[in-house]
Amino acid sequence: MVSGSASKRVASIAVLSLAIALATTTTNSALSTSSQAPESVSENFPFSSWQRQQVLMHEALARYATLATANHWQPLPSGQVLKPGMQNSRILVLREQLMQYGDYPLDKDHTATVVADPDLYDQPLKQAVKRFQRRHGLQEHGLVDEQTRAQLNIPPFQRAKTLAANLRRQQKMPGDPNARRIVINLPEFTLRLLSAGREQLRMRVIVGKPNQSTPQFSTQLTWVVFNPTWTVPHSISVHELLPKGIAQIKADNYQLITQRGTPVAFSKKNLRALRLGTLALRQRGGKNNTLGRIKFIIPNRQAIFLHDTNAKHLFNQEVRALSHGCIRLELPEALAQLILANQRNWDDGKLARMITGQRTRTVALKNPVAIHIIYWTAWVDAQGLLHFRPDIYGFDEAVLSEEL
Repeated sequence: MVSGSASKRVASIAVLSLAIALATTTTNSALSTSSQAPESVSENFPFSSWQRQQVLMHEALARYATLATANHWQPLPSGQVLKPGMQNSRILVLREQLMQYGDYPLDKDHTATVVADPDLYDQPLKQAVKRFQRRHGLQEHGLVDEQTRAQLNIPPFQRAKTLAANLRRQQKMPGDPNARRIVINLPEFTLRLLSAGREQLRMRVIVGKPNQSTPQFSTQLTWVVFNPTWTVPHSISVHELLPKGIAQIKADNYQLITQRGTPVAFSKKNLRALRLGTLALRQRGGKNNTLGRIKFIIPNRQAIFLHDTNAKHLFNQEVRALSHGCIRLELPEALAQLILANQRNWDDGKLARMITGQRTRTVALKNPVAIHIIYWTAWVDAQGLLHFRPDIYGFDEAVLSEEL
């Protein structure tokens, strides 16, 4: 008779095998029909070329699938933060984990390096921990704290499923590799401006909450708005702003407007109309506007746009799924300067002039920039490093369950 845990393990292996088969079939089909020549990618490009990406992702999938079925992997037990120079029996488990993940160096014959004291947190182990932290979007301090331990202890079976889901998702690289484009990877909370295989700009972003997720789509960045006004969505007006009181709403520079944009008084009758949705709140442009000084228009059905923010401290958080769906930018002025540099009559000082005061001004891009909002929880960079990020919206299971 098979025990419950053994039966569950057999079922999990069966599901994993099917996921791997589906990922392999999809990729082989795409590779066989692809007419693209191998892409040349510079070292500061965030992803490997498409074909190399597929090969290295499959190698990683095979490694984690082997770990999942071989029964040699074990989680790192809880305990105090592990630091360089410490001696602790848990360090042996840590070292073995990092060897299995490919972060700790092996000898030339690919066997485990002989260590004089396996329980000592030495310098090679510190470098391996920092490498692991870099691959998982963690702070690279070399300390094995609870955040790092949580990532170390994600079972190989789950990692393999993540890789299989992303192999199905990554049917092609986002956009022409040689064209100028913006790529926003939602689980990484990162925006990159790319051109001719090179990264021109990288910044942290804030994306939608799990219950108000930012959608994936491709479009173009067509307009830049300086000192934008903000017409507040009805749900935010009713549930977040009205409870603050009318005095605070007025102090924050909001107007009550009709559907045609005409300002009206904050009367009891008009406030009832606001609750019913026939009137709206609009915040004037300026330094205290919720959208900040700059808004980037990217036409789409979901009314998503990119914008500045006054809450800069939120960019220090590692998990930045905090917005109502639109994408807040850490460095909006840098992005505006780069994409407007070739505009007629544009100079370095014009940006500073445009964001001064409260006047709202809009600039149409002479050459719109392609933008791709993607959802990759695993990928390989140009240096061959495998990266993982949390599945913030729970999409990985959905990708596999479509076929499973």
